[in-house]
Amino acid sequence: MDTIQFVDQTIRDAQQSLWGNMMRTEHIVPIAETMDTVGYRAVATVGSQAFTVAVRNLGEDPWERIRLLSGLMPVTPLRGSYQTASLSSFDLSTPRDIISLWIKRSVANGIRSFWICDYQENMERFRYFAHIAKAEGAEIVTSLMYTSSPLHTDEHWVAKTRIIADSKDCIDRIMISDESGIITPERTRELVSLVQRNCEGMPLEFHGHCNSGLAPLCYLAAIQAGVTTVHTAVAPLANGTSLPATETVLKNMRRLGYESDLDEDALAKVSAHFRQIAEREGLPTGRPMEYDLFHFEHQVPGGMVTNFTRQLREIKMEHRLDEILEEAMRVRREYGYPVMATPYSQIVGVQAFENVVSGERYKHVTDESIKYLLGYYGEPAYPLDADLMDRVMSLPRTKELLDWKPEGYLKSVEELRQELGPDLSDDDLLLKVLIPGRPAKAKGGPAGAAGVSGAAGGGGAQAAEAAPPTGAAPDLAAAGAGAAAAAAARCFTVEVDGEVFNVKVSPADGGECGAMSVDGHAVALGGGAGEAAPSRAVREAPEGAIQAGAPGLVLSVPVRVGDSVAEGDEVALMEIMKMRRYIVSSRQGVVKEVWAQEGQMLEADDVLLVVG
Repeated sequence: MDTIQFVDQTIRDAQQSLWGNMMRTEHIVPIAETMDTVGYRAVATVGSQAFTVAVRNLGEDPWERIRLLSGLMPVTPLRGSYQTASLSSFDLSTPRDIISLWIKRSVANGIRSFWICDYQENMERFRYFAHIAKAEGAEIVTSLMYTSSPLHTDEHWVAKTRIIADSKDCIDRIMISDESGIITPERTRELVSLVQRNCEGMPLEFHGHCNSGLAPLCYLAAIQAGVTTVHTAVAPLANGTSLPATETVLKNMRRLGYESDLDEDALAKVSAHFRQIAEREGLPTGRPMEYDLFHFEHQVPGGMVTNFTRQLREIKMEHRLDEILEEAMRVRREYGYPVMATPYSQIVGVQAFENVVSGERYKHVTDESIKYLLGYYGEPAYPLDADLMDRVMSLPRTKELLDWKPEGYLKSVEELRQELGPDLSDDDLLLKVLIPGRPAKAKGGPAGAAGVSGAAGGGGAQAAEAAPPTGAAPDLAAAGAGAAAAAAARCFTVEVDGEVFNVKVSPADGGECGAMSVDGHAVALGGGAGEAAPSRAVREAPEGAIQAGAPGLVLSVPVRVGDSVAEGDEVALMEIMKMRRYIVSSRQGVVKEVWAQEGQMLEADDVLLVVG
């Protein structure tokens, strides 16, 4: 029988699914050397999307995490990721040379393998970046992203596989990925067989989520059909909306006669380590999911459901979650049944959210939806709804986007460096570009504090222009400074009515009072008799207030005090659920006050500005 290899997703997709990307570097460093002895084919670590959480919520330098882990795990390749159109959001605006620099700096910091989130809609662009990664010595694993609809036939998957096979000169492996967890064991066998017959011998990997409870069975079906590498996580971070447990897949496949070179003693130590962290800090562990037919219909990934729940609670509409999921089914059908994975699941899900919350379908159409319908995200696989297209094409915003091109797409790295900070290192420049509204460095702060070290001199990312040599011991004394800073600020997970909130409590310097943040929003702790007061002033919304409407990040406020605005004029741009949303004035008048500023995180009822 074949020997089955494992890609570990514990510190990447598993913690993203169950812990909301809130796993800290200090959680991983003590067990990293043991992880290196388990015998994984690769260990996946967070890519560009999760860098935002690391910087904004955890106060960490995500590049430093990669450098530390590559030094502690010299044998096992670290696997990173990138998208070919955008790194940190879904508006297709990342300059080409920034994506190229991301690939090069990832490899320099210790990444040896890349998973590419791709849908074969622009293979010229895919090949451009894949050749850069290959030239840097990295392995390329592209994805075949599974979905189910009346239109996704065997012929569709054969065509997709052949497109990939045509670029096998820059692709090493194919990962069949079921992000929504909706594939069945029978369909797994059929799909693997179809791909095998058309991939010209490229090795196959299988990556599936447990949302429907079927993934452990699908893994065995994939192995029996010929897949030789599977993606799993240690038991405490498996199941739920995560991936199957390594321990369970290993046990079951051995019953079927398959072998593995994993060191089960080392694996048990890794599993025990993360279970202890979960128990100590109150973090959730995965539990098998109940079979829910509704999930097969809406196919919205588990993490998005959590985001919907949180945002609906902010506007006192959490009882409408099922309504939004039903609307997502309808939007997806009208959009030609896109795969419910990044970025399409966000485009569909946020538009469904808008349709329900606004009280009228397509009253507000996101820029990302318009760009998708215009084909900027690639030609939709199936015809779009004709009535919807008539409505969208009549919108003034659509006319503005007909000839849209990414602003600054061909700008060079040096042009961007001059604009954003001539003294920024490559690593800090990438963070500055990818995380709007967040400074690349907190001056005077300790390593691992609220900013990112090394932006302007002094031992940060610039001092590490290359990763530690293979086999070299990392500087754990230096790492200890970051770990100590992180340890001083303790993070907890609090579950309220089934929803998980990430709470960070930090001691104050030399005083009894401290600071607390909930999901990245600061809350000051008062010193009197345990009283607590919010750090942002609680101000009653005055007449004429224009509010955010949903939690998010302020990207720009183009109006100033004294400006005249008409009803429907755009007065702010926010990033909400990773989508850019224009906030329009609900009245005509003159801007009397501007309360919000670029880079500020707002709640749904926070005031952006006042029009009188």
